[in-house]
Amino acid sequence: MAKNLIVVGMDGSDRAHDALRFAVEEAHRRDCPIEVITTWRADSQDDTREKAEQIQEHVRTRILAGQDDLPTIAFEVVQGRPEEVLVSASARADILVLGAHGVQSIRRAALGSISEYVARLASCPVVVIPVGAYQ
Repeated sequence: MAKNLIVVGMDGSDRAHDALRFAVEEAHRRDCPIEVITTWRADSQDDTREKAEQIQEHVRTRILAGQDDLPTIAFEVVQGRPEEVLVSASARADILVLGAHGVQSIRRAALGSISEYVARLASCPVVVIPVGAYQ
């Protein structure tokens, strides 16, 4: 049964912005809304709620600003580990979209640790946007 929602993981990176661009295109095809999720962790000095809110504000005012005919987009700031929050959100989504980061490890070079975790455990299909997809 379709849930009629696209979830996007947003960490503020260029790859996450590419994932959102893909999600907007896909939402038009499916005629469905998007939920953009940014996480923060109470146990981190770098990963604060304020930073997560700034990331989402940047997306609203810079990345999406001036675009016509956007689908309905909800923005959520959620406390928790990003991989766990996104896997949980996958239960209510048709697809979950992430940007690939790639890290030094050969095993995770294609996806990144969060993308790999989410792709293995998500309840819906996961689309990982590769580096360079929107250049």
